[in-house]
Formats: sequence, structure tokens, C-alpha cells
Amino acid sequence: MLTVVPIQSKEEQKELCQICGADFDVEAFAYRADDGDLIGICQFYFENGTGYIKNLAYAPNMQDSEAMIIMLRATMSFMHRCGIKTSVICENAAPNSLLTMSGYIKNENGVYTVDLDRFYGHCH
Repeated sequence: MLTVVPIQSKEEQKELCQICGADFDVEAFAYRADDGDLIGICQFYFENGTGYIKNLAYAPNMQDSEAMIIMLRATMSFMHRCGIKTSVICENAAPNSLLTMSGYIKNENGVYTVDLDRFYGHCH
């Protein structure tokens, strides 16, 4: 069964980043996806009211794009619940195919973004 959970310790986050070939960011939040085996990791942070996806990285020998999209959507949902209105993908953070399947659109500057209020519907 697929699980997507927040990573609670920086030591675990660092270890999973090493396994997935992602640059560890001690300041970033992170989720992990697994189904008994590690599928991947997503590191993200908030800055000036915007959420940034630092990396979305597969574990070695894993290519479960559906699980990675679910993890990215969980990250987007968390950002939205925290009051973040826009999510931006940092350069080279993830394969473009995952981004477009997750609702991100490349803007005029070539940066993938999503308006989280529009994506989730703004409730008053």
C-alpha cells in the first residue's frame, strides 16, 4: 500500500536524500513516498508567501510516476492549508512530465508554477 508521510527527523531526511540523489536542505520540509520500498522524496520550503518545491526525486530503480504525483499533490495540499497561494518548482527539481501531470504550468519565464487557490478552489 502506498504511503506518503512527512519526514520527522533531519537525519532520516538526509539519508533519504542521499539514497535518491537529491541535495539535502536542512531548512526544507520533506515528504517520503513508499510502498514497503522507498519510492521517492519531495523537499520543499516557504519564502515570502510562496511555496517552493526544491526537489522531487525518485529512489534508485523506481519510476512510479503515479506515486510521485500523489506525493507532490500532498505537498501542494499542505502548502495550501498553510495559506500559500502559489507553488513554484525550483529549476531542475523534477521531470517536466510529472509537473504537467500535477497541474503546474510553465509561465512566460519558463518557470513551472501553480495557483493553489485556483487549483483547490478558494473557499470563503
